[in-house]
Amino acid sequence: MKTLLRALPVVLSALVLAAHFFRSRNLPLVALSLCLPFLLLVGRRWSARAVQAGLVLGALEWVRTLAFFAGQRMEVGRPWGRLAVILGVVAALTALSAIAVRVPRERRGPVVEPGPEPAR
Repeated sequence: MKTLLRALPVVLSALVLAAHFFRSRNLPLVALSLCLPFLLLVGRRWSARAVQAGLVLGALEWVRTLAFFAGQRMEVGRPWGRLAVILGVVAALTALSAIAVRVPRERRGPVVEPGPEPAR
């Protein structure tokens, strides 16, 4: 249950990112966003770091989107404060979901334990 709760923010962030990229018809990034949570099943250090990097990049995409749409609204004199709050919260939650990713400890020493010496 604890693992499921830890993965939930990652899955939700990835789904929202996939929906964002789908809206702009960027299907390769939709697929990448949808595959991101499945990397957690690998259970290796590199996969956890890849998920964290993907979530941080996703948060940066939300900030870029915020700047773009807020700029457009400012140019035409429309209100933009609510948009900034909503996208700012989405960006923050996406970045914070990277913290929920548990990075496995690095193994020290040989991967395979040496067995007993053969009898002579």
